[in-house]
Amino acid sequence: MKVGSLVAAVLCLSWSTAFSQSVDKSKPHGRACISVLNSGNGDEEPLRADSEASRGLTVRAHLDATATCEALVAIFTKTGQPVAGWPPQFVDVPARKEVLLPKAPAAWTWEKATGPIQAYVLFFAPGSKESAELRTLVGAMQTTSDSSVAKLQTNKLRELIGRAKIDKAAAERAPKRDAEVAGTFRMVVGFEWRDSARAANFSADKAGALIFPAVEPK
Repeated sequence: MKVGSLVAAVLCLSWSTAFSQSVDKSKPHGRACISVLNSGNGDEEPLRADSEASRGLTVRAHLDATATCEALVAIFTKTGQPVAGWPPQFVDVPARKEVLLPKAPAAWTWEKATGPIQAYVLFFAPGSKESAELRTLVGAMQTTSDSSVAKLQTNKLRELIGRAKIDKAAAERAPKRDAEVAGTFRMVVGFEWRDSARAANFSADKAGALIFPAVEPK
């Protein structure tokens, strides 16, 4: 089995039960939605399994959390390879404030065919060992121009994601529109990303993890 396929299989297996359990709203949790924005007409919609690259499209990540945390967003092709020109993002997420990614000058422009893509979102309690390693690695990946170095960094990124202790109490379905994080400041007007968001609990011992597009239960 190829390395990319093996890593993808391990990640999917680790997170497969996340979509069958509900989030505990009494404990810290983060929410995320991966969306596709059409710059031509301003339309924005959630990433779907059948979404495809096209002229004027960009991919974005919307996040918020009930408590201050750190978050990783990384996007790969189905084979486990990074999408060219889409550096992963690692950010601090203030409590009850929306974060929109990627941060400039990065842009996830989706105009060239990539095949299906998968976005991984991990929420960490501040100061965790896993998040410290990821922050350093992702920071270095923002300026890497050497393809051989980038390949090594990507392999390390997948390794760290696979090693993270996954909180399996992630939400299967998006919270209802009125089930919002109290006091959340809305940055984006027009696209109600929370209607399509998924949620995951996180703690000092376990990261919260989500994968997009989600596999809907049959």
